[in-house]
Amino acid sequence: MRRQFLQRSLLAAATLAPWLRAMAQGNGPALNFVVITTTTVEETKASWDPFFADFRIGTGLDIQPYYAPSYSAAIEALVSNRAQLGWLSSKAALDCIERANVEVFGQLIDSSGSPGYRSIIIARKDGPVGTLDQLLAKPRTYGFAMGEMSSTSGHAMPSYALFVPRGIKPEEYFVPFIRGTHAQTMDAVLRGQVQAGTYNTEELQRLKATQPARAASLKVLWESALIPKDPLLWRKDLPLSVRNRLAAFLFGYGKTTMEKAKLKQMFDLAGFKPSSNQQLKFVLEIEDFKQRSEVLLDSRLTEAQKSEKLVDLRDRYTRLARALQ
Repeated sequence: MRRQFLQRSLLAAATLAPWLRAMAQGNGPALNFVVITTTTVEETKASWDPFFADFRIGTGLDIQPYYAPSYSAAIEALVSNRAQLGWLSSKAALDCIERANVEVFGQLIDSSGSPGYRSIIIARKDGPVGTLDQLLAKPRTYGFAMGEMSSTSGHAMPSYALFVPRGIKPEEYFVPFIRGTHAQTMDAVLRGQVQAGTYNTEELQRLKATQPARAASLKVLWESALIPKDPLLWRKDLPLSVRNRLAAFLFGYGKTTMEKAKLKQMFDLAGFKPSSNQQLKFVLEIEDFKQRSEVLLDSRLTEAQKSEKLVDLRDRYTRLARALQ
């Protein structure tokens, strides 16, 4: 059995070797870089395409962008190996690490040098909701827009810090309740489809710069603690020579005036720095607390069912904590 396993392993390595050599020399299949879309695909593409042109020239690799229309699409691209590296939210990155052979290798740096950003809840200044207390005072009174399930600022952080401690299930508490990208939640608030919604300080700063009139019509009802900047991930089965090439370019990019200008239009970035899975520890703690609390507060479950679910959650936490070391 061991000999057969060894023979199969050697055959697989021999089959892959020419492909890996070709890719490392820049002659192989494209490397797909997935980018999460927080506004629109078109706007993200216009901002990032000039950078990808430099990326291809600087590495000698055929790196193609994939502008994912949703967080779930971005996760599936990395998990299924349709993309080999990319930029995701911290929560989406944790989902990828749980499901696939990927790891954090870098982190975004913004032009202000801030180590992070904050989740916020916004409302219209001329709308019926004036404070957070008013928004939460009475169930099924106001509409609410919330980010995608894999969004750190749009879902994980407000759930952890605001809704779970109050025993609020947003899907049941607000009418209407909708989910979407940051741009979609902001638009729903501005159009009056809902009275409040999740957003984040990075998106708000960009809105102030690009659409100051729309930004001026919003007010912030709540602000979270600091969330670390988003990670860069790659698949661990990429050849080391390719990973070295990618890292050398990314961590050295942003030195010239032209490079700085291109990064600036990429959601106000200043560059990238090395990082690791450990930067996701905070989002694991948030997710674990949220899930445990939801089980404990679920009146539909018996004590035995709660105990069983809590054991499963403990095992998941242990497994992911080990992966993040």
